[in-house]
Amino acid sequence: MSDLSGAEAAAEGEVEGESLELNLRLDQDGRTTYDPALAADGGDDERDAKRAKLEHDTSSATTSATTTPTNSSLDYSSKSVMTNLADLGVDGKDANMSKQLDELLFDCEITDSGLLPRTFWISANNDTSPRCYLEKMALEIFHHHVPSSGYYYDPKTSGAEWWVQIRPSPPAGRYSMHASSGTDDDDANNDDNDMAKSGISFHWDKDEDFRLLTGGSMYIHPHVSTVTYLTDLGAPTMVLSKRVDPMSGSYITDVDDDGNASDVEGLVSFPRQGKHLSFDGRYLHAAPSDLLKDGLFEQQCSFERSDKMDKKELKMLERRHRRVTFLVNIWLNYKPFNVNPFPDTMISNLSKVDLFGDFDLFDKCEEGKKVVNQTITLKLYDDAKITREDGGVDEENTCVVSKNWPMGSCTDESIQVPMPVDLIHSCQAGDNVKLIWKGKDVKLSGTNA
Repeated sequence: MSDLSGAEAAAEGEVEGESLELNLRLDQDGRTTYDPALAADGGDDERDAKRAKLEHDTSSATTSATTTPTNSSLDYSSKSVMTNLADLGVDGKDANMSKQLDELLFDCEITDSGLLPRTFWISANNDTSPRCYLEKMALEIFHHHVPSSGYYYDPKTSGAEWWVQIRPSPPAGRYSMHASSGTDDDDANNDDNDMAKSGISFHWDKDEDFRLLTGGSMYIHPHVSTVTYLTDLGAPTMVLSKRVDPMSGSYITDVDDDGNASDVEGLVSFPRQGKHLSFDGRYLHAAPSDLLKDGLFEQQCSFERSDKMDKKELKMLERRHRRVTFLVNIWLNYKPFNVNPFPDTMISNLSKVDLFGDFDLFDKCEEGKKVVNQTITLKLYDDAKITREDGGVDEENTCVVSKNWPMGSCTDESIQVPMPVDLIHSCQAGDNVKLIWKGKDVKLSGTNA
């Protein structure tokens, strides 16, 4: 990996024949970082004084994450928590909120339109107020993950990039409108990619426009990626601790003290209404539809229809029987190119900020307090032998299948991963499965290998 510790990386590209130059400040882990001294209004002397004070404050501070002004105070681990959305709607405790939840699903269908931009932006600057509930939700997620004190970042260049994924895609949805023509810039999917029709292809979250401007080699990632499930059904999200070099795009293979490939960690997260998943924004992830039993997704999407149903009721039931996720990428000290707020001309079509009244997404939802069902940790070592976290051998789910997934249809890249398919198929809505592989057993191949 390139040495990026405390360095500024200069990137150049072409925009309609004009040269583009951008200075990026990346830390030793390849994450965008912030030097408060550069925000000083005075000259070099004032900047140096401010930087010296920051270094003194850092060296004399305690080890508490709330007092040390470094990026280490963010939690980049792969984890999930149940938000208060889990208590709303038909299957939740507060059935009176069913109508509002249906309105939220309708908002998601609007924002997923193939006629709109792929993703949207809301700034973390203090003078920014959300205009609709989805923007409010995006900001709540941002502030849930970014400490309100003791953490230095530039709010003017920080914020939440948000968007929606719906499977099966509605007729006017982004995937439905763009996939067949091969113009979908999300996962570069087409109709031949069965996984993308009901799931999401493997990819890294990044500033895609900037990557293209720099010839496809630079990968600038969000600090944290998140998935909030709004329905119970569909493919699980799969996260792998596989990264790329931000300066070259080549695959990174971490090694241990003996020079061997380090273990690869993964998390398989099954959807559940209100479940919130977060992970390191540099990690490879997907929603592989073939991790579901054959025919299960179609069964989940089906519902009993009646001639007595009017069009409105039919549409409502269709929205409830889709895999709907609200995605938020948390960007710090960097705003991705061409990602802008939701269009003013369309904002009146979305639900107001007070859709659920006086409602806090994360209030009293501490990590682990409202976990649904179970979390299983397994080490996949030595052929079909599955070792649990306690060291015991799993005798019931020993079927390990080597899965080979393409990383989108417009690339030669692919990933090969041994998966405990029996165990995965036995999971219920809301389950998590933490997996650990030997580094040599997770194989990436293709252009960047």
